[in-house]
Amino acid sequence: MRIFPRTVLICTVLAMFGSLPVFGQNTFGLWTGVGVEKKISKGTNLDLEVQYRLTDYLKATDRWSTGISFSKRLYRNFDKTFNIKAAAEYKFIRVLNPESVKYKGELYDIPDNQDPEYYIDGGHDYNFTESYWENKHRFIASLQSALEVGRFKFSLRENFQYTFSDSVETSRTQHRFYAEYDPEIDDFVAFDSPVTENVWKGGGDKSVLRSRIGVDYDIPNWKYNPFASFELFNRTDRKLALDKTRLTAGVEFTFANRHNFKIAYLWQDRTDEDEPSGSAISINYKFEL
Repeated sequence: MRIFPRTVLICTVLAMFGSLPVFGQNTFGLWTGVGVEKKISKGTNLDLEVQYRLTDYLKATDRWSTGISFSKRLYRNFDKTFNIKAAAEYKFIRVLNPESVKYKGELYDIPDNQDPEYYIDGGHDYNFTESYWENKHRFIASLQSALEVGRFKFSLRENFQYTFSDSVETSRTQHRFYAEYDPEIDDFVAFDSPVTENVWKGGGDKSVLRSRIGVDYDIPNWKYNPFASFELFNRTDRKLALDKTRLTAGVEFTFANRHNFKIAYLWQDRTDEDEPSGSAISINYKFEL
């Protein structure tokens, strides 16, 4: 029986990283976070956190953010095996939107976001937008319940988040090609007539209901405990249309009762305004005051 908990953890880790070649087809990122938790009173906590994320196979910054949250336990049964907790959070997010290339023309079989040389060689009209930083403000309200059954803990969380972004100015260059006859070669030659203008990006808002179900396993006499979760993102501003899904699996461990670490692999099936689809490794540290 002693071997079983370690076997569970090893299988979880192997499944987590073994799935990378399958789920990492779109992109691969690294999500990091450092936080501090302060117990205000029994069942009431205040959290501060800073996050930084890399994307495009760790070659580009995706975003950084800082947030503050307040959580309170609303109910716990006598055996302390079931509880309900509510939380509220504000997060400031600074997102780096990469440069983009968009084809402009009547043909629909030419893809966007190719290298500009691709369109130049073919004489295709396109728009090139410079990269820009965008500020986002996110407000979150959540309600979570947790039930312990033996060494398993099952949780269900409903999270409503509203995000709006500030408008930001960047530059966009329109490349338009035209042909002129060259008598020396007795053929037509394509010329580019680029026009650069300032455009405004961002300035929109978005509301999402995030529904997450999770399970944790407390391995006896060991600090490393595996967990897994599945989460649905539904747009409340679009009649609860499914935005994306997220799978997460990892391990959590605590040292000296104050230093908490979480290392996980996660996968998302779709790209949205927050993250690209694909895989990421998440590494988070929290110090409990």
